[in-house]
Amino acid sequence: MTHRRRFNCLRGLAISNLLGVGALLNGCSAASSLQQTASGCSGLNLQSEADASVSAWVGALAALNTAATKTEQQWLTVCNELNGDLGLDTTKTTANDACGVLKAYIAAETNPVMIVLTVQPPECQADLSVQASCDAQCAASLACDASASCSPGELVVACSGTCDATCDVTAPSFACTGQCKGECTASAAVTCAGECTGSCDAPTWTGTCDAGCTASFSGSCGGNCTGTCDHMSSTGKCSGTCVGTCDARASGSCSAACTGSFTGGTCSGNCTGKCNVSAGAMCNGTCNGTCSYTSGAAMCSGACHGNCSVATSPPSCEGMLSCNGSATCHADCQSQASASLNCSPPQVQLAVTGDDNLAAAFQGRLADLGLALEWTLALKDPVAQIASQSVNTAGAFGNISAAAVGCLAAQATALTQVQASISVSVSASATVQGG
Repeated sequence: MTHRRRFNCLRGLAISNLLGVGALLNGCSAASSLQQTASGCSGLNLQSEADASVSAWVGALAALNTAATKTEQQWLTVCNELNGDLGLDTTKTTANDACGVLKAYIAAETNPVMIVLTVQPPECQADLSVQASCDAQCAASLACDASASCSPGELVVACSGTCDATCDVTAPSFACTGQCKGECTASAAVTCAGECTGSCDAPTWTGTCDAGCTASFSGSCGGNCTGTCDHMSSTGKCSGTCVGTCDARASGSCSAACTGSFTGGTCSGNCTGKCNVSAGAMCNGTCNGTCSYTSGAAMCSGACHGNCSVATSPPSCEGMLSCNGSATCHADCQSQASASLNCSPPQVQLAVTGDDNLAAAFQGRLADLGLALEWTLALKDPVAQIASQSVNTAGAFGNISAAAVGCLAAQATALTQVQASISVSVSASATVQGG
């Protein structure tokens, strides 16, 4: 029987097309860490604009390698978890091989299988200390005042004192009265524009309710389906698409309140429990992500967008550092800082029909799967940028010194490893979509 697979990613984020290096590797994992990325770069003249840009590029490459290795390891963990849930081989030691076992299982399905995966673009905060130190090096090569040359409103400093403007704090379980980018947990019912976990009242929801749905349901049903199953009359179990009502574990859309536990979806009514919002929403509770609030000269242990009484790093620029010639150097500093993968909890919605065991396994590992997907998305642009700069050394960095030429040559293997590691993650992400 012909397989049916449908893949849906919000805002055109088709995971398998993230980079131009998405082909499966022939079993060779690039997860080994670099010994010393800066090897061969000790002779750089950091007072030179071009050499300072090369130094920033090398730092970004080292940070991205660490992040790419971490992401690949996450895929190894996720695929082995799923393999274990399905009774498959869990002895593989590379992400490529472990996810290959899962891919073979999906490909061997004899029933029609539909996998619908929806992901939100990640909300990740850069490591301000790393970016500030790197930006300072870029500015020093041009005798540039970063504070004076940053886009208005984009100057920020890592702070552990009082802040006279907006303070951004990223920490798990942080008490927040402000805008939360991430997961807000509150005891009272709230309107949630993102992913709701807990309970959801009427009128409609899209997600998974363990108690089922009593009106206008469409999706996969883990209990008895009353209505139609793949367009055929049904009053019992349904391995396809159920339309009507479902009395247990309903994953799809519904026009009634969820009277049980609600997860992995959006609630048009009131949500009680956790609300995960990537764009940010007002929160009066606990924020697991980034909480932004106007401190009014209060204590700030995070990123201060203003004057901080106890700064723990030089100011950094979140926008464009408008010193002449600094754009390349500054962009690499941002890539280096973003490799920290300090992200709000991912928003992932998943529905699988045609294999109840596969659906249960995916739903049970959704948190780990979401991290792997989010990190892969977060690294795609920085890795592509770093790779593109190495193609044309003169065009990317300017008139570099002989020491810088040698430094770049020494990084060829490291760059290949980073690209290969991301390629493994991209291929793994395609596997969990049935690709």
